[in-house]
Amino acid sequence: MSRVLFFGRHDCSYSDDAAKYLKELGFDVKYIKSHHRNEYLPEDIKEWNGEYIFCFRSFFILPIDLIEKASIAAINFHPGPPEYPGSGCLNFALYDYSKEYGVTAHLMNDKVDNGKIIECSRFLISDDDNIDTLLKKTHFELFKLFQRISKGLFLGKDNFLNKKLDSEKNKKWHGSARKLSELNAFEFVDAKIAKDELTRRIRAFHADSYPLKIKLHNHIFYLKNK
Repeated sequence: MSRVLFFGRHDCSYSDDAAKYLKELGFDVKYIKSHHRNEYLPEDIKEWNGEYIFCFRSFFILPIDLIEKASIAAINFHPGPPEYPGSGCLNFALYDYSKEYGVTAHLMNDKVDNGKIIECSRFLISDDDNIDTLLKKTHFELFKLFQRISKGLFLGKDNFLNKKLDSEKNKKWHGSARKLSELNAFEFVDAKIAKDELTRRIRAFHADSYPLKIKLHNHIFYLKNK
């Protein structure tokens, strides 16, 4: 029975469903839930050895010595296409008025969103999509991608993986992964911001839980939806 170290996210139904799906396939699963950024990995993880590591919506950034413990593959499921590596991928796609988006399965290495691409599944962005609606689409498509890849690995192992990597060998990441600080820089707007730019910012960077802000005379004001 192939052993899987699965990293998901606390309070995420798709993470729970993904772990359940792995067990239903027949994998031996160790499930680790992340709660927030910069969280420390559990100490007992150092003792794990197995065939696969899967990261699905996890906050953890895995060190290379852990990644290399997966004897067949360590795979991340990135909630964006290769054009948008790193943080804020969905936000920047909306900001750029991209017409399509995607989710990507890729091998993990010592850099964020940099390893060889296994598959990118794409779908359309509608004109009226915002953060909330595009997130729903993205999480659904990410789960479907996870099911396809994990089932293929269970049935075909190295042969399935090598075929996928060969078919996607010409697909590359576009630049280095964006950092969280780049995303956070867009949450503050200037009092003299142009109307068109404000419209773009609201669509791409504003949500009830992460509102846009403006700073005036040492006071911070939050944008509230009508």
